[in-house]
Amino acid sequence: MSINYHGHSALDIERTQRCIDYMRDARPDWFSGPLELGCARPLGRFGAEIARDFGIEAQCLFTLHVRDKGEIAVVHPALDYIYQVFGTEFVVMSWEMDQPRPPVQASPGLKLD
Repeated sequence: MSINYHGHSALDIERTQRCIDYMRDARPDWFSGPLELGCARPLGRFGAEIARDFGIEAQCLFTLHVRDKGEIAVVHPALDYIYQVFGTEFVVMSWEMDQPRPPVQASPGLKLD
């Protein structure tokens, strides 16, 4: 069974991809190893509805896949890092598309423009 998280981003697809690229470069120990951080992509048919249920007006989506279950301990720090980079107002991470995983603390996000 795979472990997948979905990032519902309120940023446009270009800004979302900049955040993803930044995180891949800053944390290759996570995102080029036990975890795979997917590229930003348009919302699917029901993506906007699902995101609204999680409390965000998403413009795009990305995924976080666990490649190495032996390194499962990095998942929660990586999720918190995603919230820190994006800002807690601009992203919601959910396990599969079912359960939102809230941030540990609020963050304004990084200015990557």
